[in-house]
Amino acid sequence: MHSMLRINPEQGANSAMRVCHIGFNYFPGQGLTIFYEFARHQAALGIEVAVVAPGRTGEPEREQDGGMTIFRVPTPSLGRFSGDRLRFLWKAAGIMRRHPADLVHLYAFVGAGLLPWLAGRHKALWLYDCQTSAIKPPLLWLQNWLIRLESYSFDAVTALSAGIRDIVFGQHRVVEAIVPLGADLEHFQPRPPDPELMTRLGIATEDCVLAYCGTLDHNRKMEKLLAAFAVTAAQEPAASLLIVGDGSALEELKAQARELKLENRIIFTGFVPYREIPDYLAVAGVALAFISMDACFEHQPPTKTAEYLAEGLPVIATDTAGNRVFVQHEVNGLLCGDDARTYGQVMLDLVRDPSRRRQLASNARPSVLTFDWAAIVRAQVVPLYERLLRDRRRDM
Repeated sequence: MHSMLRINPEQGANSAMRVCHIGFNYFPGQGLTIFYEFARHQAALGIEVAVVAPGRTGEPEREQDGGMTIFRVPTPSLGRFSGDRLRFLWKAAGIMRRHPADLVHLYAFVGAGLLPWLAGRHKALWLYDCQTSAIKPPLLWLQNWLIRLESYSFDAVTALSAGIRDIVFGQHRVVEAIVPLGADLEHFQPRPPDPELMTRLGIATEDCVLAYCGTLDHNRKMEKLLAAFAVTAAQEPAASLLIVGDGSALEELKAQARELKLENRIIFTGFVPYREIPDYLAVAGVALAFISMDACFEHQPPTKTAEYLAEGLPVIATDTAGNRVFVQHEVNGLLCGDDARTYGQVMLDLVRDPSRRRQLASNARPSVLTFDWAAIVRAQVVPLYERLLRDRRRDM
């Protein structure tokens, strides 16, 4: 049993460890940033890292990048009910059988419980990383039950936050650790705006740009943010809204902007590669951590909030437990409700108060220095792997 484990508890060399990261998300892609960051920072520490991920059209099915071996399964759709998901599971299992690992770090998704059995559960230690509770209707309770059920195919479970742990697992499953989100502090840092990018986006130097970056799916209720911006725009001609991202609601949001007669003041970029996002944030004066205040999002710490602050931007955040992990009211940002009138007024007040923006911005980056991905991987994730493997080996 577990003949593939090669960790010597007394050996400190990370190169003795083989870790495979699996997620049902493009790599790198929009969303599930932790998938990319954990893998690349572990490779930088000398760990032998493999990645199994869906692949976009035209992406190489296998490549070496930054010390990682990346296997991509061509997957046109990431939909929950797509047959591409089953094909991904089958192909991923084949990759795992041909390229065994000591530990498999899987970022939970519907159907993931099949993978340890398809790939050979006894060949590695399988870690189930629950990054979110169910957030896409219908039947959220049933989806959470399925997440919990699938976790029993794995040797160990981690969760992003105590709130997510309690919603999904309750008292039914031992969770090994709460591992927080972070930000790439080298990638996201204060920088001057790129004049060429501003010209391409149609942004004037006198504009005060409010920027949102994230997924634009229907369940995110981004129409509320556009309605809030209408409140701001009606009273402040210098305000512009920059929306960086893609999703199922994008075309409807563009139509809403036209209905509000704000199509010249709301800029939709569509999908932007992860490595280019800081350049887009650099044109902004204020960042928007708008999370609809629904129960399913309450305990979800948003990666974008940490990245905004790392970029040195003042943040207007909806008052969720997840946002409060990073935002301190009147210190590095402002917390408020998600209704159009409230959020719109807070945006208006901050656009009109440059000194307040500067004061909040001065505290932004220092407030997230402890949330550096590299530090989280080095101080929390790798020691967790080593403990789990050591315990398993002792129990053999």
